[in-house]
Amino acid sequence: MAAMVFSKKDKGIVLRVGRLRFTDGWKGLVCLSDSLGRMFSVADWTECLAKPGLVLENYEEILKKEGSSLVVQKNIAIGPQTLPVVMKYDTRRGGFGGWLRSLCPGRAVRNFRTAIRLFEGSVPVAAPVAAIYKRKYLSVVESIYVAEYVEGSANLYNFLTEQLPGKSMKQYAIKKQLAEQIAGILAKLHRMGLWHRDAKASNFVAYKQADGRCVLKLVDMDGIKRYMLCRRRRQFQPLWRLAASLVGLVNRSDYLRTFTLYCNLCDIREGRRQIYRRLAARARAKWLLGLEKTRKLKDGYNNILIIKPSSLGDIVLALPALSALRKSFPNARICWLARPDFAPLLQNHPHLDEIITFDRKFLGKAWYNTAALRELVVLIKRLREERFDAVFDFQGLLRTGLLSWLSGCKGRFGMANARELGHLFYNRKVTQGRSCIHLVDYYRSIVEASGAKLDEVEFLLPSQGKDERQVEQLLTKRGADKKNYAVFVLGSAHTEKCWPVEKYAVLADKIAVQFGLNIVVVGMEAEKRITTRLKILAKTAVVDFTCLTSIPELVALLRGARIVVSNDTGPGHIAGALGVPVVLIFGPTNPARVAPYGRSETIVVVDGDKRGLELRSSDTRHRIDAIEVKQVYAKVSEQLMPGHP
Repeated sequence: MAAMVFSKKDKGIVLRVGRLRFTDGWKGLVCLSDSLGRMFSVADWTECLAKPGLVLENYEEILKKEGSSLVVQKNIAIGPQTLPVVMKYDTRRGGFGGWLRSLCPGRAVRNFRTAIRLFEGSVPVAAPVAAIYKRKYLSVVESIYVAEYVEGSANLYNFLTEQLPGKSMKQYAIKKQLAEQIAGILAKLHRMGLWHRDAKASNFVAYKQADGRCVLKLVDMDGIKRYMLCRRRRQFQPLWRLAASLVGLVNRSDYLRTFTLYCNLCDIREGRRQIYRRLAARARAKWLLGLEKTRKLKDGYNNILIIKPSSLGDIVLALPALSALRKSFPNARICWLARPDFAPLLQNHPHLDEIITFDRKFLGKAWYNTAALRELVVLIKRLREERFDAVFDFQGLLRTGLLSWLSGCKGRFGMANARELGHLFYNRKVTQGRSCIHLVDYYRSIVEASGAKLDEVEFLLPSQGKDERQVEQLLTKRGADKKNYAVFVLGSAHTEKCWPVEKYAVLADKIAVQFGLNIVVVGMEAEKRITTRLKILAKTAVVDFTCLTSIPELVALLRGARIVVSNDTGPGHIAGALGVPVVLIFGPTNPARVAPYGRSETIVVVDGDKRGLELRSSDTRHRIDAIEVKQVYAKVSEQLMPGHP
């Protein structure tokens, strides 16, 4: 770790700022004193921020979660001092524009420098504390901005809601105090050559001092920009935007008072009446637009399409998002676009009205096969005729993004970091941040952007009695105990996800001897060779179910298993969703994104908690053959011991 301290003098105020650089790629700026005059050393900050990936844990309260941003309130220990702070975490946004912005200094550093400038310019702001960021190659991929927490404060809208019960002289005094401070803050910004492009009630906090006086502070630095062009028009924009966010709590007289005070401070004498009328009209128009959006979210959607054609495991991880949509919009018609080979998993699902099949391999020949072209045209025509009012693309690829756009739907929700430029076809992009690393949380955050309410995570996989009876007959026919068997899933579509079959053989013998379980192996035709090799290597008898079960029968087989041991592949995720004892073996894939949701006891992985947002690791230590039999067996034993939940 390297550090440097420098001082900055402006208007008689001397700020000492330290530069930190950590060996794991994180670096940034820290203040060596706070607003109360307490001093901190570089060593104190080094110890406090030594593990940036953990600084957002153990927070007191989540203040805001939106897109790529997560804002939390937390108490941090800096040397002997405990400091209440607000932390804002941001990750790199998707798309070319997000990548281009990531080449500049991190958002946290920009906010830190802006806050210091405002603090030195006597603008009431939450005092800056620190800003750290991490670069990967040229891009800033993560950043954390830290500011002091204003005790007893609330955002301006909530503060006014609490402090203005009915009409009284007290109410008038509060409004007058706040109007003076709003005008003063915006006027000081103007004199410094700055403006607030996103002025709204949630970007200000207010609180009462011991003497009863109301104090207002600016807390959001993202919207503070330099004047470039259109200075005159931008000068007044913060006024009408802030007024639009406070409609219902302030009246025309309050707005006029603030406008007049602002004009006096900025020495604006000419054309006040015309300017005021124009700004009042804009504030009302913006408020009405927001009201219309709120009404739409409240009324909900009537016709919804989910696009998630594959794969089997990813479809399972999207099921909680389907449940959230059904509970939020109980009267809506919900359809799912899926590949024919995976559609049986969704058949008879109580939350679905229809499954639309999408044969990707066949339709991919449309550019040279007339039959495939006709089929593609029929699919597009059908999607347009359905007149969906909301489309959710959980696949995040060019072809699925294009299908969402070709459906003609005006509400297209998808991933901001969709691959193959798929994000270009969405008009509601949701960024994956630290609060939604797991795909279950990410998919649910996408549906939340539509106004859906998120309750408990629910995995609902329909079961049919006939499938269970068929599985019992197969088990009996092959000499397996239908009440006492373990299922092994040896294969995967990706070879780097396959645990060596030799280790599976050793594990099979240990489970059979220790727990007396029959070993049942499932898989597809392409995995027949692996199954045969397991039968040769294992000393215990192996029951081969390769290619013998349909998807509904596979679900029934997994539901009745005493335990399932699997690679990171579809059947393993089905077992995780069913809640049966399961052990998933992870190699380069990041388990934080796709592991059985809320079941940390089910995974075996190397450094699983140190991989951040990355989908895959290229570190040779994370190869799946680095997992030892004793590690997997330990997880199996934990779940099969008597008394284990």
